[in-house]
Amino acid sequence: MLLFGCISSQPKQSVLPPIGPVKASAQQNQMPGSDRDSHGCIGSAGYSWCEEKQACIRSWEENCTNDIIIQIVGNDRDSHGCIGSAGYIWCDTLSKCIRPWETNCTAAPMPGSDRDSHGCIGSAGYVWCPEKGKCLRTFEEGCPSVTAKALEEQAKSYCNQPNVASVYLCGDYIRVVSSLIGGGSSYYKLGQYDPIVCPLVAPDSMSEQCRLLLLGNNCVEQEVSCSANIVPAAITDLKDDPSFVGAQLSWSAPDSNAVDYEVYRGNKELMSLSLLATTGQRIYNDVFDGGNMTFAYYVRARNAAGQASAVSNVVYVKQLSTATQPSPGQIN
Repeated sequence: MLLFGCISSQPKQSVLPPIGPVKASAQQNQMPGSDRDSHGCIGSAGYSWCEEKQACIRSWEENCTNDIIIQIVGNDRDSHGCIGSAGYIWCDTLSKCIRPWETNCTAAPMPGSDRDSHGCIGSAGYVWCPEKGKCLRTFEEGCPSVTAKALEEQAKSYCNQPNVASVYLCGDYIRVVSSLIGGGSSYYKLGQYDPIVCPLVAPDSMSEQCRLLLLGNNCVEQEVSCSANIVPAAITDLKDDPSFVGAQLSWSAPDSNAVDYEVYRGNKELMSLSLLATTGQRIYNDVFDGGNMTFAYYVRARNAAGQASAVSNVVYVKQLSTATQPSPGQIN
């Protein structure tokens, strides 16, 4: 018993790690930044190579597949100097660069910006009155010459209407005579388009207004020339003199409304055309060295207002001989 007690009373020895150098792991041996790849990207810092951006990125900070190209503001000016990246576009109406959400390109000119040579502001209704030597608004103050001009312009607007035989100025009225049997006349006031209609009937059957206008001798009628508003008929007899070196064109006047003529030339297929001349004569010479080429010609008649008729018959000219200098506008 005594022996057992002595043995069991001895203290336990603690187990200590061996004394000596501790072997470090491979990860503990790496210096920060020493794991750059072939592009220089540091993997331990989360960087990887992005081929699209040609840069090292961290995927949680930016997307490698983002294809938006960031431009330097101002390096995308167009031919007018407008910077697209800043939202500017060119506005022809205002002749400047604008941003559509700030400025309306179709906006009307500023009031007062349409002064004429006399300083009259048209947008405010003012016109120049030579008799009074000032700008005025005709709905506030009369001006004889302005009123007469407006009345004549309105009168001419009736010339091309159906069943109109003639048009006259009658004081403050416009008289439109009907070409229909018994149609009589219609009288219009300046700016008014609901006429006083006066049929051709016996005087005792006329209205009081029609008796005053037709029988009262209240005005001296002045006929309005409607021929300037009538488009001439098409020319149908255009021809060429084959003995002429080049083209010698001639034609007849289609009607009394024709005052001058436009002469056109094109290739055989009429795919390429040019206006050679506008002339008051009914003959035109076009000298050229055509080689083996065929030219096509046609003519249009114009009235005093410059309105042109339909095209004439087409004449084709082929010239093989050598001639003098080609005429202006020659198609090669």
